[in-house]
Parts: sequence; structure tokens; C-alpha cells
Amino acid sequence: MSARTLRCPTCDSVNVVKNGKIHNGKQNHKCTDCGRQFVKDPQQKRIGVDTKRLIDKLLLEKIPLAGIARVVDVSEVWLQGYVNAK
Repeated sequence: MSARTLRCPTCDSVNVVKNGKIHNGKQNHKCTDCGRQFVKDPQQKRIGVDTKRLIDKLLLEKIPLAGIARVVDVSEVWLQGYVNAK
């Protein structure tokens, strides 16, 4: 798949150009319409709103963070940062 057939995840534009490499060597792309930078197949996953709501409910119970992280499939480091931000 070339850079021309890629679509921007934000604005769905096909005006995408290569924009260097990221820290793990994957090709970075940039949308020329909205300026969003993205990688074709990201390794990191986004934590959805539904998952965050579930985490908020589980935090009200006396469940250890390690247990919550295991159940909702997030890292303990991310969960600790999320709790600290709350």
C-alpha cells in the first residue's frame, strides 16, 4: 500500500505524504489537509470512552489497580497515570 492510497484517520483525505520515521522505525505520514500525523498500522491502541467509564466504575470498588488493568486490558502504568490525573 503506497502513501497515495492511505487515508487520514481524522479527515479521511487522500492527500497524505511521507513524513519521516518514528522511534521504532515505522513510516510516519502527514495529512496535507488537516496536518494530522499518523502511522499506517499503529502498535499502540487507543483507550475508548466506554473502557474509561468501566474503569471509573471499577475504581469505586476496592479492586487493586493490577486487577482492573488485567480485566480491561490496559497497562498498569497507563492506569496509574489515569488515576493520578483524576
